[in-house]
Amino acid sequence: MKFFPLKIAITCLLLTPILYVLTLSICENQFDKRYSDQIQNILIGDTKPLLDGSVHLEEQIAMNIDRFLRNDFKVEKAGLAIKVRVITQSGKIIYPIFLDVDSLEKNLDHGFDSDIIGKKNFDILNNGLEIKIETNLNHGSLISNAILIFYCGISFGIFFIFYSIGSSKAEKETEKKTQIITDLMKEEESYKQILKDLKKDRQGLFENIKILNSKYQNDITKAKVNEDELFEEIISLEAQLKSFIDLKRSRETEISELKSKVQKFERRKSPKHKRHEFEFYEKRFTALYRSIKMDRKALSGFLKLNEDQQIKAEELIHLLDRNIDKIVIKRKVFSGKKHRTACFEVLFAYNGRLYFRKNKNNKTDVLVIGTKNTQSKDMEFLHHL
Repeated sequence: MKFFPLKIAITCLLLTPILYVLTLSICENQFDKRYSDQIQNILIGDTKPLLDGSVHLEEQIAMNIDRFLRNDFKVEKAGLAIKVRVITQSGKIIYPIFLDVDSLEKNLDHGFDSDIIGKKNFDILNNGLEIKIETNLNHGSLISNAILIFYCGISFGIFFIFYSIGSSKAEKETEKKTQIITDLMKEEESYKQILKDLKKDRQGLFENIKILNSKYQNDITKAKVNEDELFEEIISLEAQLKSFIDLKRSRETEISELKSKVQKFERRKSPKHKRHEFEFYEKRFTALYRSIKMDRKALSGFLKLNEDQQIKAEELIHLLDRNIDKIVIKRKVFSGKKHRTACFEVLFAYNGRLYFRKNKNNKTDVLVIGTKNTQSKDMEFLHHL
């Protein structure tokens, strides 16, 4: 019942009689207009006998209408009920014919006078006739039954479509529920198997605990037995450790004495060596890079760099000498107290810094070479140039 199209069923049941009644009413209105036009065309027929007075107008109209209705399929076979009234302008009913006793008596007294009849027919035609048609589709007639069957068929078709959709959804939901139940049963079986395995593991753990407990008791017994031996061994190890510590202290004393001697030796040797190295690089840069003028601060900073940084710094100096346009300048720095001249900062080897400027002779002055760690001191030097 979840997917049963109840609303569609109620809608179809309600709309079918409503549409049936509305359709009957519309059809009756259409038939009224249609038969009014058709009867209007065949109402008079041939006017010659009417004007001659050989036949009464009422008789000819009745004959024409009766012949038309007998030959119409919907009236004779399909059960269409039709009421036709033909009225003169004065309100006299021409069709259907009602016997008038007074007129019948006059006709019998005067006999059949064609002139009087012709004049009477002419007057009626001249004044004009009004036709009133009333059709009625009775329940149970062929047309009404066809309309009812048509709407019932449409309603049943719509209901069947929605019922089929609902049935399909119900079957899918049933299959889904069946699949869920099957999956749950499989999971239940797997959980039962897991529970059995857990019980087995639990039993095994209990047995392992018993074994470990017995081993623990044995180990405690052995530990108590060997405790005295361990204390003696600890005492002997502590004695050895004390001797090692004394030895270490004596060695450290010897090392510190040797270091002090080495430092004294280096202090004696270092200035001369550094001076020689400073002069070497000063001559080297002057000979190799003729458009470069190295400041003493730059040479000192160069010598403090490690080997890799010195190689990168010399590559940069080479570019300044040969192709200065390829130099990537990080920023502009102003140097000097009185005359603030612009010098440029260039990075090398990630941590290295080189500061240069152009002098009046169109040469490049390398002012400072340093690292990020010496940057604050290098900037102070530049500002005091």
